[in-house]
Amino acid sequence: MSRHDMRVRKVALLGASGLVAQRFQQRLCNHPWFELVAVYGSPRTAGRKLADLPWHLPETRPNLPPIIVENMDSILTNVKDFEIVFSALPSEIAREVEKPLAVQGCYVFSNASTHRMDDDVPLVIADLNPHHLLLLRNRTDTGFVACSTNCTIVPAALPLKPLWDFIGLDDVKISTEQSLSGGGIELLKTFQKTGEYPIDIPGEAEKMQEECLSLLGRAQSEGVRLANLPVDISVKRVSREYGHIVKVTATLHFEKEKEEVIEWMQNYRSRAQALKLPSAPQSPFVFVEQLIPESLPNPAMDLKAGMVVRVSNVVVSGTSITFNAWSENTIRGAAGGTVLLAELAIAEGLLGE
Repeated sequence: MSRHDMRVRKVALLGASGLVAQRFQQRLCNHPWFELVAVYGSPRTAGRKLADLPWHLPETRPNLPPIIVENMDSILTNVKDFEIVFSALPSEIAREVEKPLAVQGCYVFSNASTHRMDDDVPLVIADLNPHHLLLLRNRTDTGFVACSTNCTIVPAALPLKPLWDFIGLDDVKISTEQSLSGGGIELLKTFQKTGEYPIDIPGEAEKMQEECLSLLGRAQSEGVRLANLPVDISVKRVSREYGHIVKVTATLHFEKEKEEVIEWMQNYRSRAQALKLPSAPQSPFVFVEQLIPESLPNPAMDLKAGMVVRVSNVVVSGTSITFNAWSENTIRGAAGGTVLLAELAIAEGLLGE
């Protein structure tokens, strides 16, 4: 039996009504490997039918399973009902439940930031640093926590990966234009009502820098050795509702012609592509003239929708390279990237048969 004929696994979702939680619902409702059997939410949503909660995403609500949202307080008593847990929780709540679920044997794939830099938790973009999942191979516990990244580091780090691997980088500068959905549903609704939003994103630059160095770092038996790379990051929020843009400037370790650099980047593929995972795009990033797509396929019907990072305006001069990149922050940078991470872990045999 091939890896793609494997059994369907029962999953629970932590989070019911937020943007990322609903992206998870959208991507799980027709997933060939996962069956959504339970959703846990706040006291405000607990006891209500999942299909009756207000739907916040721009696409029409898909046909969701007939699930009653359960209170988060009860999840640790129900772990026999599911094998995999996807977390779209705020950090403070994730701290209370994610690792206790792993101790009880659950495989937790989290979009929360709480455990991203823990030594025993791999921080992984599936088609950038899949080898970091090897940290889980020698564990003694049955369950584990694995984390996806900050949504804004994805469009910067993915195009940088082949440059880091094949040419080397001496320094990186990243400036961001982050969409309102990255701040959650309340920020998005406030903007839609008043047109107002905060430009500053406290703590974001520091998180991005730390995660970038981890993603490009070397996995070792005791954890990840961070990359030795100066990374300078500046961030701001803009009035766009979905999709983050990054502007990247990097110094290459060796002087290269633009054609050679573009070739390294265009040919880049990783484990997610080799394994032909359901959510993996054919290429992690593509070169485009128009940075922001006019529209996306419906993520409920197409698991690859919103998963490609779009790159434009590549300029190479001597040892300097600049480019702009766009990523759908609630999909590739959040729910879609986390589901892809779970697919990778299964295909690599980390969850057993």
